[in-house]
Amino acid sequence: MPMRDKRLPFPYKKNIGIITMAQPELSEDNLDIILEKMYVKKSWDFRRYRKSSLRRCIERRLASYRLHCKDYIEFLDVQPLEFNNLFNQLTIKVSEFFRDTDVFNQIEQYVIPEVIVKPKTDGNNSLRIWSIGCARGEEAYSIAILLSKIMRSSTQHALEDLKVKIFATDIDDASVDIARKGIYCEESLKNVDLFQLGQFFKPSENYYQVSPQIRNLVTFGVHDIVSNIHLSHMDIICCRNLLIYFEKDLQEKVFEKFWYSLNSGGYIILGRSEVVPSIFRDRFRDIFRKEKIYQKI
Repeated sequence: MPMRDKRLPFPYKKNIGIITMAQPELSEDNLDIILEKMYVKKSWDFRRYRKSSLRRCIERRLASYRLHCKDYIEFLDVQPLEFNNLFNQLTIKVSEFFRDTDVFNQIEQYVIPEVIVKPKTDGNNSLRIWSIGCARGEEAYSIAILLSKIMRSSTQHALEDLKVKIFATDIDDASVDIARKGIYCEESLKNVDLFQLGQFFKPSENYYQVSPQIRNLVTFGVHDIVSNIHLSHMDIICCRNLLIYFEKDLQEKVFEKFWYSLNSGGYIILGRSEVVPSIFRDRFRDIFRKEKIYQKI
């Protein structure tokens, strides 16, 4: 009787009847074929992401199934649900509340106070913030917590009428669903102090849930910054640790969307290993170089 590797999640029979152990060597051509299939079948466009990162993720998938790359391509054709598994492998969801605390210290002490003051002076009484690649929502809720703290402690009555809108988007609809619920394990909260934990979270036996007052500040949605039109009139954009997965030309394309999305004088916050593309450097000033916080000129 033909043997089938138990690691395969679905029945999959090769003509030879036996799936053999294989080193998952993924050629450039086969990588392109897989990415093209993802785009055609599911409209997920990873074709201009960094090939080195994608190759590592897909090769892990090949190794787990013990398939040659050509066999895996056939497997995608007969088992389309595997596209979802591969998508989950390619999308990074590692995050936590107040990740890189020094960055959030600058957001709290400088960036938010600056943008709160500006609407009062130009007659616009709204504050719009966009968290891009929000994963399961920790970053967006972290910003909402800081904003709530500042507005609570402020003696400026004008802030009571400030219309706050925090948008948080991600390509992965499953992650967005998790973010909307606002339920997190204790490990995600290691940077949350006791005051914040008591004020903005509801504890349960095995988890914490973000309070309704903070959840109501954030609107989550599925959005692909690569292929979808950008949001507009933003005062702050937070896009950390996403550009590093893009090729140079895609970084520039996406950054052009950031440029049009930001109000004049608005702020963009990038990841530790990310910088403003060279063709945009004369349009942004460094505010905090170490924390990668820039202001649109």
